[in-house]
Amino acid sequence: MLGDDGVERARAVEFSYSWGPEERKEDISYMVPLTWSPCNFGGSRPWFVCPGLVKGVYCGRRVAKLYLKHHYFLCRHCHDLTYASRQETGRIAALHKCRRIRRRLGGSANLTEPFPEKPKGMYHKTYWRLLLEYEKAAEEYTKALIADLERLTKQVCGDPGPTT
Repeated sequence: MLGDDGVERARAVEFSYSWGPEERKEDISYMVPLTWSPCNFGGSRPWFVCPGLVKGVYCGRRVAKLYLKHHYFLCRHCHDLTYASRQETGRIAALHKCRRIRRRLGGSANLTEPFPEKPKGMYHKTYWRLLLEYEKAAEEYTKALIADLERLTKQVCGDPGPTT
């Protein structure tokens, strides 16, 4: 493909690689289209066009980076790559919230240490709101931890069923 400045530009990049353990190695090869956009001070830059299919729908996003996950290089949207904190649920999210509140109040993230005092200059209303949020998150964390321990106990000891 010839650009406006007469320079030859690639239309696609071929990805060709092997994936998997030695005994079950899989050869993968596919083309990823490129598009070009002009730069402000002359020239142009390439963009990948994501070749991903998510729930049967072609992605086609113009992106600067592709990420390798589950055998293929695709955009972060197709691989559902978001911040780690957005992926957290249940027990871990509650634990991180507790630690975040403790650090915000100038204390240690260690839940076994006493809860931090109100920092100088912080409104009492803000401190009490954070304390309530902390207690709610700590309760959620404790409930999730108990549920996990009960599940593990059943797996290890077996489910005794109802006793008569």
